[in-house]
Amino acid sequence: MKVKVFTMTLLCVASLTSQIKTVSIEELHLPPTERWSHPIFSPTGKEIFLTNSDYNGIWQYSLETKVLKEITRDMHSGFAFTVSDDGRKIAYRRTVQQGDHRTRVQESVELDLSTATVSIIDRGNSIATPVFVNRRAKTNAKTLQKQSAPHLPVVLGIDETKIALLINGEKKILDPLNGQYIWPTLSPDRTKLAAVEMDRGAFVCSIDGTNVQRIGKCNAPSWTYNGQWIIGMDDKDDGHTIYDSDIIAVSPDGSKRYNLTESFNGIAMYPSCSVAEAKILFSTLDGEVFLLSYEEVR
Repeated sequence: MKVKVFTMTLLCVASLTSQIKTVSIEELHLPPTERWSHPIFSPTGKEIFLTNSDYNGIWQYSLETKVLKEITRDMHSGFAFTVSDDGRKIAYRRTVQQGDHRTRVQESVELDLSTATVSIIDRGNSIATPVFVNRRAKTNAKTLQKQSAPHLPVVLGIDETKIALLINGEKKILDPLNGQYIWPTLSPDRTKLAAVEMDRGAFVCSIDGTNVQRIGKCNAPSWTYNGQWIIGMDDKDDGHTIYDSDIIAVSPDGSKRYNLTESFNGIAMYPSCSVAEAKILFSTLDGEVFLLSYEEVR
């Protein structure tokens, strides 16, 4: 597969406030044996983890050596998997036996990347996706509350359409807009939350659910490493199929908005920001993965 580099410049009006522009977009060397999806950075930014369009498996790719390594082929393991803060472990939920919510069997597991040791941390017919707390994977709310305080806030996920957080060892349910939510994500300093309300679009609020600021459409939001921008996708569909999508940058107050893939020839989806530098990963509907480099200007 050839490497494609797209270089773009966004015309920015001179201003005292920060703005953002794309420097380059590079297609990564990945075999066409899978339709790749949902890439995320390791904590160092030197590696990425990704799954396929069916979520059946997790792979690790080195941006330095260009080597792709299969981590697991477990069924549905690629849905909402997570990486520990030190980058040494991943945690995911897998389907052991298919069925409805009464007959299926699921397991949440923690996998040590250096030893390939797998530890089962929960098992049942309807269990939550695991999260890392104090570098250990957890799923059960009671266990989380018992063992994790005090600790930085952690997003637990969606609990019956509401946002679930773990704050100082206590599970909190947020409903800032009296709605139904998806894609909650914490700012780098863990003081703010970005999420999408299903009918009203993206918003930012404090982690106690106050100070709500609606920021328009910004699906699958991801914070930049410095917390200055929220990166998301502006996808369009006909009710059945996505026919267009761009990666956008929105300021947390919603006042500024930029299209980072305006000149990109493809359907750009599911962005993920590096926690270490000014880079963004995204995948396309065709199963390709791209690395976008950006800069902030004044």
